[in-house]
Amino acid sequence: MFAQAHAIQLLSLRRGEVDEDDLLLLSPRIFQRNLSGSTSAETPRGHGASFDGGAFSEDEDDVALRMVPTRSKADSDIMPHMVPTRSRVRKAQEVEQLQAVLGFQIRAQPPRILCVSRRHMRKNKYVDIVGEYHLDLVQGFGGVPVIIPRTTQTLKHLMQYLPMDGLLVVEGNDMSDGTLLKYGCSVPGRLEGEDAQKFASDTEFDVSKDELEFALMKFALDKGCPILGLCRGSQMLNVLRGGTLIGDIESEIGHQIVHLLDGSDPAYDSHRHPIRVTPGTPLAGWFADDLGTSGELLVNSYHHQGVKKLGEGLVEMAWAPDGVLEGFYDPTYDPESGRFVVGLQFHPERMLQDYAGCAEVYKAFGRACWAYQRSQL
Repeated sequence: MFAQAHAIQLLSLRRGEVDEDDLLLLSPRIFQRNLSGSTSAETPRGHGASFDGGAFSEDEDDVALRMVPTRSKADSDIMPHMVPTRSRVRKAQEVEQLQAVLGFQIRAQPPRILCVSRRHMRKNKYVDIVGEYHLDLVQGFGGVPVIIPRTTQTLKHLMQYLPMDGLLVVEGNDMSDGTLLKYGCSVPGRLEGEDAQKFASDTEFDVSKDELEFALMKFALDKGCPILGLCRGSQMLNVLRGGTLIGDIESEIGHQIVHLLDGSDPAYDSHRHPIRVTPGTPLAGWFADDLGTSGELLVNSYHHQGVKKLGEGLVEMAWAPDGVLEGFYDPTYDPESGRFVVGLQFHPERMLQDYAGCAEVYKAFGRACWAYQRSQL
């Protein structure tokens, strides 16, 4: 019977005689029992399921269960391989069916770029958003943006959004003390009272978003997965590499440069301030046609915090006239080999009409994501 053949395959897999990709599909009952490690778990009668191998009876399940002993530690290492085998078959079937509906085929598997949404109040209720400029630019280099909801229950399902070929962490609130401490990061000074109300939309913590993005960025750093951190994302990258933050630029640095206007100000999006770009850095390369002889760019600014001490192994790329760092990178940078760890305090996606180099940032990130994905196959 099919179940007997499958049990023999399980035993052969343990002995290294077959590859897990050659395994036949499991019935739900066999799969759940083996996954739970029990050979005597009760399964309700009268709930048969049909697979390609034909209908399964309860007796057939029991035969397979008698032939497969209680799981040892070695078994525990083997059983998870069954999950991707069945998932790959299902995905292949559904992709083929959806392609028939769409009327076209995708011949290359594009890189998956993970990005956590931001909570936004609309019509007196919260909605999750990611700016479409980011999404358009990711899709422009052939990537698939995978938007992760920042809701409170997402963390326990976070692994379901893998694999990850690139991580994009963008704007958001100030990072919460608890999450910073959990990951061994330095906590900056905090505004209080009326000063805190001035930037209320930024100083209010979003712990759910913090938990998700810190976990993903720590994972990406450990794996060597490409990371593009913009604004808050650059600050998160810095502290995870052991750097520190300016708690509030006006309080600690002064008013020489305006880094954040009130959201109601007509110049909120059009405001620019100069930055000086360090020659020989990726930023200088992306904006080579825009820099001219001055070595300066005019960039937007939406932040009241910033990098104070640069994190371990990171190299500066640009500074504002008041000494606030506006860009940095990991010097192992090599997009063609999948190595890309970059932090920018400004928002290139909102300056596409200003400089051609803004799109080049995402193109380089995209090349790294494609290369990283290929390296993982």
